[in-house]
Amino acid sequence: MFHIDSPEFQIAVSSVINAGKLVKDIYNSSFEVSWKSKDDPLTEADLLANKEILQNILNNFPNDGILSEEIADNSDRISKDRVWILDPIDGTREFVQKNPEFSISLGLSYKGNPVLGVVLNPITRELITGVVGSGVSYDILNENLELKSSIDLKPLNFDENIKKPSTFVSRSEFFKYKLFEKDPFWLEYFEIKPIGSIAYKLALTAANKADLSISLKPKNEWDICAGVALILASGGLAVDLVNQKEIPFNSPNPLQRGILAGNPHLVKNLIQTKGKFLENSIVGWN
Repeated sequence: MFHIDSPEFQIAVSSVINAGKLVKDIYNSSFEVSWKSKDDPLTEADLLANKEILQNILNNFPNDGILSEEIADNSDRISKDRVWILDPIDGTREFVQKNPEFSISLGLSYKGNPVLGVVLNPITRELITGVVGSGVSYDILNENLELKSSIDLKPLNFDENIKKPSTFVSRSEFFKYKLFEKDPFWLEYFEIKPIGSIAYKLALTAANKADLSISLKPKNEWDICAGVALILASGGLAVDLVNQKEIPFNSPNPLQRGILAGNPHLVKNLIQTKGKFLENSIVGWN
């Protein structure tokens, strides 16, 4: 149904790139920070990116549903087949700290399944795009955040025999909460690579920059929808840590119970051999 020439994909890519230009300008300036709650910052960049993307989406697809971190949730989305799921800046804490490990994340869910994703880091200029069933593309934009060439979607080839998989984990989960030091399993069997935004981690994993991506804390749908779409587009697998099944989207409660994603052989093996351990590893879920 969806492919690289679909208007949904084309508009998603152009909307995210346009928002990226706004975000980059603010990142390179002095900006004010407000707080939605403790440890949850908000900047003008979040709001402008949210407005830029949603205006484009709603102008072109006015009957679609919306789930965004920066607008009040509307239960009407539950009855819609097509729902755009947006985090205008995933990793606002990194943005505020001038750490370029954040991203703009836009995904489309169709009947609860993520079907396309666009993730952009406007500072590193990495654009990762994908359509489930078609593949993923990893592109570096030019200094003006423009595509240098056309997007070419391809699936990945996955190695079944990886001894110590490279694994992206949350920077805060690793350094601040030390979750991966609580059991020697993680450091013994994985090459751990802490990084910021979960959307960015998932996108880089889908682009074959790591074998796996994992978060031991709950994540909202807007954090992971685009990234999960990219993982699936690459031919990978993404599951929550409790049910250990593919993650449904456009749920009444958008909070998901952790995530494990990437090389499907590794994900399936971990579920089979360490399923209960994974379930018990999640923190912050009531």
